[in-house]
Amino acid sequence: MGSLSADASWCGRDVLAVDDLSDAMLGELFRTASRMRAMVASRGSTDALKGRVLANVFYEPSTRTMCSFDAAMKRLGGEVISVSESTSSAKKGETIEDTVRCLECYCDALVMRHPQVGTLAKAAAAASKPVINAGDGVGEHPTQALLDLFTMATATVDGAAAPAAADQSPLDCLAGKTLTLLGDLKHGRTTHSLALLCSRLARPPKLIFVSPAELAMPAAICEPLPPYVASRSFHNTHVLWRNSTAPSILNTLRCSR
Repeated sequence: MGSLSADASWCGRDVLAVDDLSDAMLGELFRTASRMRAMVASRGSTDALKGRVLANVFYEPSTRTMCSFDAAMKRLGGEVISVSESTSSAKKGETIEDTVRCLECYCDALVMRHPQVGTLAKAAAAASKPVINAGDGVGEHPTQALLDLFTMATATVDGAAAPAAADQSPLDCLAGKTLTLLGDLKHGRTTHSLALLCSRLARPPKLIFVSPAELAMPAAICEPLPPYVASRSFHNTHVLWRNSTAPSILNTLRCSR
């Protein structure tokens, strides 16, 4: 597998929020992820992105997200340059717009994390290269939600990366399942994107939210969700187990600091 084929709708696109992604784009993404998963299992790497450079720009600490982007780019044959708040010229007062205009001279795409909601939209507006949201304050984290949902789907089919038909999403196996999101849902940007992403699926799982009342899922996330996707919110885990069957999938989130 020496090259990647992708729908033209992905070319040059920013990924800032779940709503940026059409149904066709989601289907193409998950089918490609299935192929990439099989490739890693059989070969370990490919040269599909040889000669390409990704900039990892993180203004907040990160372990899993930063390393996963780094590893993925390198498995596809590309290179990575990394910038953190402590090493960037933001320390000298450089604006986010000036930072991305500089960095895009060295790379083909930028993965960015920032503690302030809306900053990545400013970065994308200033950049001519694609900007990928790796955490936007307490807003969204669409790439983690995409990965989480894909992981749930593959686990549901016992880890088998079975190829989907051309008109079928690998996520169809989640239909009829119950996905419970438990923890700090107020600040958990991954769960915000995950809930919105589930509502976009043609055959979504049922969502249940469980959290302390003061850490409940924000109304801005709940209100757009159709009732057949998110039907119940609980603020006590004992109430959850008394009033519902055990969830098919349990997604837990630590409290943010």
